[in-house]
Amino acid sequence: MAYSKTISKNFLFFVILIKRMANRRLWLISVLVVLAALGLFVLKAKTAAAEGCVTAQCHATLLKAKNVHPVAESCDSCHQAQSTPHPQKNVKTFKLIQQPPELCAMCHPPFGKKPHMHSPVKNGMCTTCHDPHASDVSKLLVRPMRDLCLSCHPDKVDFPFLHGPTSAGDCTACHNPHESDNKSLVIKEGPDLCLTCHFDLQEEMKKKTVHPALLSGCTSCHNPHGAQYKKLLSAEGKNLCFQCHPAISEKIEKAKDVHAPVNSEKGCTSCHSPHASDSDKLLLKTGKDLCLTCHKTLITKKMTVLHAPIQNGMCTPCHDPHASKQQKLLIKEFPTDIYVPYTDKQYELCFSCHNRDMLRFPDTSFATGFRDGERNLHYVHVNKKDKGRNCILCHNVHGSNNPRLINDRVEFGKWQLPLKFVKTDTGGACAPGCHKPYNYDRKTPGKAPEIAKPEAEKPEAGKPGAGKPAVKEKKSVLP
Repeated sequence: MAYSKTISKNFLFFVILIKRMANRRLWLISVLVVLAALGLFVLKAKTAAAEGCVTAQCHATLLKAKNVHPVAESCDSCHQAQSTPHPQKNVKTFKLIQQPPELCAMCHPPFGKKPHMHSPVKNGMCTTCHDPHASDVSKLLVRPMRDLCLSCHPDKVDFPFLHGPTSAGDCTACHNPHESDNKSLVIKEGPDLCLTCHFDLQEEMKKKTVHPALLSGCTSCHNPHGAQYKKLLSAEGKNLCFQCHPAISEKIEKAKDVHAPVNSEKGCTSCHSPHASDSDKLLLKTGKDLCLTCHKTLITKKMTVLHAPIQNGMCTPCHDPHASKQQKLLIKEFPTDIYVPYTDKQYELCFSCHNRDMLRFPDTSFATGFRDGERNLHYVHVNKKDKGRNCILCHNVHGSNNPRLINDRVEFGKWQLPLKFVKTDTGGACAPGCHKPYNYDRKTPGKAPEIAKPEAEKPEAGKPGAGKPAVKEKKSVLP
């Protein structure tokens, strides 16, 4: 610029000088010489302008990249001279026309309208992430996105299991690189962010029961970048659940019997959905249907009578689904031996529903239906100081094909002890392996049950045996 002004002044000086010369021919020649020199200057200036600041001698590689900042084609879009000549050793002869971020805001909409800003943006240092001239990376990033973000956040990938976007280095899949209405610069808040990719969970969110942890954000259980455990879980198995369910953790620590799935690889998710369910307590199935997926043989098709809790679809009135101080996960005490010295504290589980009066009175007209006249046969069997019979010697606690949950057979050591129980409207009979056949009747003590035999078993009239009573087979009596 200063050089151009000098040429113009010299040109005017020569014109005035030559005009004063008498010889017009000489004047004309001088003008032509000056114009030729000026033409060479203009040509040189145009060549320099075309090359700009990028020449073989200066800034040769400045714009040699895949992506060039459009304004970098003309350096004076951002730079202006502040002294001449250029260059000078150890002297900055050019300066930015404005300082960032105001300089960048001349073309790009300014940031700062949202509550959460990326620290380089907040500090006005756009060039922390962007090259102002050219880059081989899109968005003029100074290095590939993964490497760029890790230069400040190196702790986000030091895990054996990585989130897909983290592994791929696509941080902007979840984060806005400049500013956001949400913490951590995430582009959406809470589960809405995760649902943009995990769209299968959108249907889960419509179910009856949704895990509160999910409603408050997936990061309650998952690390969004990477984790030491599968599925990006922040802790392993049951230990993750115990962070919010300490009472169950304490129960399991003190228990004698722990439900096997709790300590399995799947842990709590063996029975519970971690996200949502149409059943209460996030159960995968309702009530007994869930339990029977593992305990397949407890209830069989031939069972016509089910224990009332199971009939109502529940196992938890008797069993704790997590852990217990009692055997078989029972919620209260129940002896497992077949012979039990009776006290009023025995069978606490059974008498949380049933009335203990059935074992208190040797004679009763109301406490039990299992009586011969008023002789209480429950009392006879169970209320003994030395060898009281356990309930399970006669009853199946889950279900049976006989009334009152009476078993066909029960385990007695290695022997399957038969019961041969028959029920009538006012009593019944049994002929088990442990004593001889007995009848009982509430109205007529000792009355034998009237049982109609199948037609094939009835003797024909006039043949031997007709009209004679059937011979009762005697059984051995166990000590």
